[in-house]
Amino acid sequence: MYLPVLIMRELGFAGVITFALPNIAGAMAMGWALRDERQSRLIIGEHRGAFIWYSLITIVFHAFFAAWIIRRIAGPNAGAALAAGFLLFWMILHWRRGGEFLAASLTLVISAGLLGWGFWRHELPYVAHPVQGASLSSINNLWLAPAWTLGFVCCPWLDLTFHSARRAMGRAEARAAFSTGFGIIFPAMLLLTVDYSGWLVVGFDRLRYPQLAIILGGYLIVQSCFTVALHARQVARIRERIPLRRFLAFSALLAIAVLLGILNDSRFNYSGIPLGELIYRAFLGFYGLIFPAYVWLRMASPRRSMARVAAVIVIAAPLYWLAFANEQMIFAVPGVLVVVLAKFLPGARVRAIVE
Repeated sequence: MYLPVLIMRELGFAGVITFALPNIAGAMAMGWALRDERQSRLIIGEHRGAFIWYSLITIVFHAFFAAWIIRRIAGPNAGAALAAGFLLFWMILHWRRGGEFLAASLTLVISAGLLGWGFWRHELPYVAHPVQGASLSSINNLWLAPAWTLGFVCCPWLDLTFHSARRAMGRAEARAAFSTGFGIIFPAMLLLTVDYSGWLVVGFDRLRYPQLAIILGGYLIVQSCFTVALHARQVARIRERIPLRRFLAFSALLAIAVLLGILNDSRFNYSGIPLGELIYRAFLGFYGLIFPAYVWLRMASPRRSMARVAAVIVIAAPLYWLAFANEQMIFAVPGVLVVVLAKFLPGARVRAIVE
């Protein structure tokens, strides 16, 4: 829940709404469109590698964010708190009866309690506002809308936690749960993110606000640990032993992400964007381009080859870089068009197991 902070800084509340609507609709729609448990298992079985990498990249992304932002807020003991939080949720998730429900409920209660404490202290809400004199204008919400839509419509289909939730329920239950979760609870979380966005935009000073550091640090630690433990648990369920090469690649990425988060130099910037934020934006490329391109071209019928997926990513990546690193948001539109139109170019189709 940090991207809405950056959006508030650059585009204000209108930008958050533009970001939120496809996010809510895409996540909710997945719960409605996935027919039953059998379809979910067939999709995962056919695209197992992509599902695993989606979860592994998500874990690496959280590791970077923890080393970059959470450590800055919570202080030098954040690492120990994160490790303890992960182990706690990992153990709870292994309970066969109600472990996932208990872990999610615990996350919700602790998160609500911490932010409620912030409201009680009158340190929340503290809302960010667009940077004065920034070159970004409201028209950029229009340019970004296709990228948000592509990412949020496609990414839920590679999320093992979404599939796990859907398989646990019948069709009517799933539709009610996904509608409630993403139509009510998730927008509430987005609003709470807006409420603390101002503290993170200005650069939080934990020594000056020690109790607020506990509130914000604790909130982010609980949310991150629950997410990471849940993804790790889902990977373990579909692949008891990860191949050595994949494990080594994941371990290397994890170590590099943590080091980049710890050692990033705020004096280095690209187009006015500090190094840490630039790396954060680069990670978003997985969810805005790489994973959506795979879902759109490989999972949706008619299916296309991995060679086409790779070519599309290579062609669209510079356009996404111009949009999100150079903040020339209009380039997001042709970037999305490259991905979408590649589906309809002539070429051999790949037979799908699940239609």
